[in-house]
Amino acid sequence: MFESISSLLSRVLNPSLSEPLLAGKSRGTCRDITCGSPLRVALSVCVLVLVGIITACGLINWTGMMWPPAATGVRLCEQDECLRTIDAFLLNQPRQTFLKNSAGLMQTFGPDSIGGGPCGDEKCKLVEPCPNYQQTPHCRYDVYDNALAAIYLTKRGKLEEARHVLDAFIQLLYPAPADSRRQLSDSNASASKRQLLLLAASYTDAPTWAGAYQGTGVADGAVDTGNNAWVGMAFAHFAAASGEECYASVARDILLELRTATSCDDELKGFAARLAPYPHFYRSTEHNTDMFALSSMLNASTAAEQARTFVHGMFGGVAQAPATYATGTADSEKCDADIPLAPVAVDTVFWNLLSSVDPVASRKQASVDFALTEPMNEADLLGLWSIDVDRIGGKDGLGVGEVLFGFRFTSWGHGIQWENTASGAMALLHYRKYFSPPEDLGALVAERAKRAHNSLRKLLVTYGCVPASVLGGNINAWIDNDHSADFPGGSDTGIGWTYLRYPHVAATAWTGLLLLYAAEASAASVDENANPFAPPRHPLPPPGKDSTCLPPPMPSGG
Repeated sequence: MFESISSLLSRVLNPSLSEPLLAGKSRGTCRDITCGSPLRVALSVCVLVLVGIITACGLINWTGMMWPPAATGVRLCEQDECLRTIDAFLLNQPRQTFLKNSAGLMQTFGPDSIGGGPCGDEKCKLVEPCPNYQQTPHCRYDVYDNALAAIYLTKRGKLEEARHVLDAFIQLLYPAPADSRRQLSDSNASASKRQLLLLAASYTDAPTWAGAYQGTGVADGAVDTGNNAWVGMAFAHFAAASGEECYASVARDILLELRTATSCDDELKGFAARLAPYPHFYRSTEHNTDMFALSSMLNASTAAEQARTFVHGMFGGVAQAPATYATGTADSEKCDADIPLAPVAVDTVFWNLLSSVDPVASRKQASVDFALTEPMNEADLLGLWSIDVDRIGGKDGLGVGEVLFGFRFTSWGHGIQWENTASGAMALLHYRKYFSPPEDLGALVAERAKRAHNSLRKLLVTYGCVPASVLGGNINAWIDNDHSADFPGGSDTGIGWTYLRYPHVAATAWTGLLLLYAAEASAASVDENANPFAPPRHPLPPPGKDSTCLPPPMPSGG
């Protein structure tokens, strides 16, 4: 009962929460208990009277029923402290050790959880040292997370640390001359004159090799366009910062291979999402956003325009939310152009905005307005803004009861996903800087960018990293599908998986880039060089003959 009253009180009385989106009325921000609709005023009075009666009669022991306890008031770390915390987390992550020259990818989740909550082993105990370890037993080393970490380390000036990640990618992209495990094709067209085999989505700490898409060393053998484009972006940023031509050649090789294998030539254009050995025909708005960014960095204007055409064509494609972008197309045939029923993914709004792939001001205003809408109930499919309470906290109870603000993963999801909150906060600051929103939307952008920015800084102080989620519960709790539970099983994406309470490389690296972009949400200026979708500040080295970072070429005819 206390939980429902507490929720009602916060909804009705908290002056910082937005007015519900009413049919036929624009959204405003209620700053006083007496503002808003007559219904709101009446409900406010009724709730206050009800609470007074309950308290006076002693019907509820409020102190004994308070869960979680009152927030401890976590401080905000300043930019330098925040960044040093992120550096320490990333540089101490477990690494692969089987590759040459100290190269190795970082473990994606962990090491170890931050606790699933006090609801018993069946529903709250998390698997250690990482999700799914009981089944594998290996942890994931995702290529997207590692590409993002390499970009962050590059922007921090930690080029040697970034090089260790990129050199791991190189050994997983280019077969060594003695490797006869894969059938190789002609490589004369590539920038490096070497055969490149695109990366799987995720590896483990067990040995594997270029072109392997199954086995103990592979956690997820899907060859996705977006993941590989992110790796290409990491090489481009590094090459621009270091001036090393060899790493630019790797970015160009990746783009060439993706264009060759995934290009669509129908009216929508764009690039397909997944290659052999487990191909899928759908086209993803997010993947094409990634392809636009990589193509722009490499001055590949034809490929960039191809990706832009597709993303432009996805606006208004969602019947449930026509003022934003569809997640992508169907999967029944090559370059399928049908748009199926699907939720709105947060990255289709914010990564789209950061990349400038579809810089139509009216579309940016509509999609940002959609994203900043807070769903009013579990069934509400409008909006992506969310509010979570950390019921567990960190060491010595730090952060227990802290109210945090961010974005859910999709419009079908539940709970804040912190990786997308960090990128969303950067996108809001980008929007405020480069667009001219109407006054009410501009005020909402500023408020919610600050809330998200501050929440991420609090998480760094509480946990020494940014976790994937602060919501407790394990996979069994998630299967129950009870989003009103105190420990619901993490932040549910709404599309078939959840993020649990583990330290998260992508969430932490994105937060680092956000803090490099703007130390405070109220900062008058931003550093666009920290935007991973933006072309680097310095130009990439032009194509040449430097191959010092690569394995020797395959023997002729090999």
